[in-house]
Amino acid sequence: MLQRVALGQVRFNLPGLAVDGRGVVAGRQIAVRFGAIDRLVSFFRLLSAEQSLDDLQPGLRILQARASAGTREAIVVLPAGSSHLGETAARVGRMAGGQTFTGNGKHFVQYRDARAPLGYDAAAISQEPGDVIFYGLEHTVSYTVESELPLQKLLLRLSLQRQHGRSREIDPGAVLYLTARRGLGPMLAEYFYRAQAAPAPPAPSTPSTGAAASASPPQALRASAALCDGSPESAFHAGTAFWLFRLESVPPRMMGLLSGTPGLELYTPVGANVAVAYGYRHPIHLDACKATFPGDRFFLFSPREEGAMVLSPVPSFAAVEDLVRIRPPAQREPEGRSARVMPRPDFAVPLRLEPFPDYQRHAVATLVPWKQSDWLRRLCYTMPATALRGYRLAVLDRGILVISGGVLDGIPFGTLLDLAAPDLLVPLGARLRPAVSPQILAERTGASGGAIVVFPQLGEPPFRVPADAIEPFERRTLADADLSSDGGIAAVRKRFVDPVDTGGADAPSGTAQLEPVEIENDYLGPMPLWGLS
Repeated sequence: MLQRVALGQVRFNLPGLAVDGRGVVAGRQIAVRFGAIDRLVSFFRLLSAEQSLDDLQPGLRILQARASAGTREAIVVLPAGSSHLGETAARVGRMAGGQTFTGNGKHFVQYRDARAPLGYDAAAISQEPGDVIFYGLEHTVSYTVESELPLQKLLLRLSLQRQHGRSREIDPGAVLYLTARRGLGPMLAEYFYRAQAAPAPPAPSTPSTGAAASASPPQALRASAALCDGSPESAFHAGTAFWLFRLESVPPRMMGLLSGTPGLELYTPVGANVAVAYGYRHPIHLDACKATFPGDRFFLFSPREEGAMVLSPVPSFAAVEDLVRIRPPAQREPEGRSARVMPRPDFAVPLRLEPFPDYQRHAVATLVPWKQSDWLRRLCYTMPATALRGYRLAVLDRGILVISGGVLDGIPFGTLLDLAAPDLLVPLGARLRPAVSPQILAERTGASGGAIVVFPQLGEPPFRVPADAIEPFERRTLADADLSSDGGIAAVRKRFVDPVDTGGADAPSGTAQLEPVEIENDYLGPMPLWGLS
């Protein structure tokens, strides 16, 4: 028997009961019992329309129990996360023909109603054996749990309900799934491929204020397919293979063909991996049970006797244009015609030097014009031994090219150059376009075999310095420059160290008189280049 809870009561005979802020008694769990399975399905349909069943996991349990009187009933146990959930479950349970209880563990007392606004409490604890005991106004019933039914198994067992009228309409641009027998798959792929390639019909115009207002153009059909294996009938029979098509923006003219052709079955998605047969609905709102369907499987709910079909793993779809068979051209005799060889057009992009300021780059070479050669002569006395031994030099018509093995130090004049590719020099602050790889640049410009290609300035053509024209800096400094003119190399007959030309008027043509070298060790001061113009 039960007794009503008074206002302000905090002690109860039934364990697990507590009072919320309103003074209403409630337990940590809510139990709803039904005398038939159809009332249980109605309860879940009503509850899933208002409450997401994913929020009730993992405390949601569906029990099949036998009462002490011998009757079999279905019991749903829910976690009472809030008073709102309890009120919703009690209201939905009454609408579905069930009875709602609250409590915890084994003992449950009847949920509050109009006769007891604050709830009920048991007059005494029942000692009857059983797994679950329900305390009601008229009698107390104990139940023995026989089995537990997972929610996913219940959803897969239920039969679909047919829909009629406007509920069968599909939104433009919606996604549909189509299953086809294995023999129909290639023909359907070609059909969808031709439908994709066909031009879309013009959008219908609707009159608006006496004028024709054009609607948005219809989207083109997009189709993809996957070959799936159905569930085997038994351990000795393999599953039947079938095609699964994924269709987007299906034209209305195709709906009758896809939904009424034998061997084809159309589905509408209700989730990322759940689809229900077109024209049918599931008794329970499946969009409220997303956590019940694992993401590594694909569920197809069919109205056939086989029921739902589970595909594991999720099908991998391929575009139908990749599945269409390629037919070879028909064989025919070649026609004899007079052919004329036409020059093949070529495609080439010229290499272009353009400014590109990059303050992190460093000069590795410099091209000193002849008017600044005296500056370089004076620097020879102050340059360290590592620079004299590591630098290389080439005497050219346009000037003196000084190349370092790393970063160029100690020569701040001339046209400073940087490496754009191996043995390919460009002015500092410029770059070559198009940005091809350095190996391709060196190969196409001829910077190979020790030769160096130099881009002197923006707008000027490049020139190539052969490998035999490049010598160590220290050797060229103390020896005569005797280079034959080849590819821009000057036939220079002068001493590099002595700023004064030693060749007199009586000197033979094309030769220079040699004089002994005199070295003077004069004090240059802390700033030897000060005042140099």
